[in-house]
Amino acid sequence: MTSVRQWWRRAAAALKDRRSLLLARLRPRRPGPWRWHHRELEVAVIRATSHEDRWMDYGSAARVFAWARTSPSSLRPAMRALARRERRTRCWVVALKALMVAHGLLLRSGLAPPAARAGRVPFELADFRDRSSSSSSARSQAFSAFVRAYFRFLDYRSLFAAQEDTDDGVDAECSGYQMTLLDRIAKRQFLLELLLQIRPYADGMEVPLVLEAMDCALVEIFQVYGEISTGIARFLVSGLPGPAKPPLRKAAAAAGVKMLWRAAEQSAQLSSYFELCRGLGVDNARKLPAAFTRLKDDDVRHLEGILMVDAEDDGSDEAEVEGTAPADVTKDAAGSASTITTVVTTEWVGVRRGEIKHWRRHLRRGKYGARR
Repeated sequence: MTSVRQWWRRAAAALKDRRSLLLARLRPRRPGPWRWHHRELEVAVIRATSHEDRWMDYGSAARVFAWARTSPSSLRPAMRALARRERRTRCWVVALKALMVAHGLLLRSGLAPPAARAGRVPFELADFRDRSSSSSSARSQAFSAFVRAYFRFLDYRSLFAAQEDTDDGVDAECSGYQMTLLDRIAKRQFLLELLLQIRPYADGMEVPLVLEAMDCALVEIFQVYGEISTGIARFLVSGLPGPAKPPLRKAAAAAGVKMLWRAAEQSAQLSSYFELCRGLGVDNARKLPAAFTRLKDDDVRHLEGILMVDAEDDGSDEAEVEGTAPADVTKDAAGSASTITTVVTTEWVGVRRGEIKHWRRHLRRGKYGARR
């Protein structure tokens, strides 16, 4: 009985996809340079986001990515096609596939000229609820939570990419450089928290689509963690006294200490997430280093003592933070630079830059095209 019911559900889902393909082919062409390819692009989007829950049409997804790579002006039409698809579905399979395609388009959007970039995600799935009849109530809620977690990350990522200024626009010798660095690090740490929420929320979710989504999230995690590590290294080095360098204010030092403790907590969460990915059989988890380097609490306390002692008092109330340096931490001007440099090189560069670039390039090129 179960096999017959599943057959009918899949047949009904296939009919929905065929109806969507027919409507896309009958839709009038839009004016503009892309008027001849809007139909083909929308057809590829529909096929890449079909109701089939056993696999994804990676060939159609690769076609969408290829259009976006060769013609950046296709980014926004592709996003609009995904938005139409999302507005009409209550199926977690279609929603998750659309998010994965949107993720790939956003990665390509970062390489496009500013005028052609996709901007913020043009659909809303923060309150998504699965209404497909192919899952039980408990599993349906778990898949819905997974889709919402993926959307929250992707939505914030697109907003962050649209608003962020480049590092070249900030002079390392200006007085606001350290606070600007801390603000960017804090945003990336929040982005990392959203990424770590992309995980199964119930048993029985080890299906190919969920593992594929976690595969994409894992690539992004290494990119974001690498940026956090680089930002922390720059902040710590900027706090060292030197010629033509602004002094480290206590407000910046206090904010930096909070950032360090948050980073130490996230490094522990990353270790657990990597173990989860290995246990589930996520593809990119096989490329993870055997031992992930974590920042130890003792190192954070040592850095905290150095930062707070070297900082100049600016009369700000923000200088007071919980967990300040122990009383037995004394200032060692000669050792401060040595200690900070040692911790930065041995603890924060836990992911080799070459690996980060490899995984980033692997996802940007469209890993969907290399599969079925």
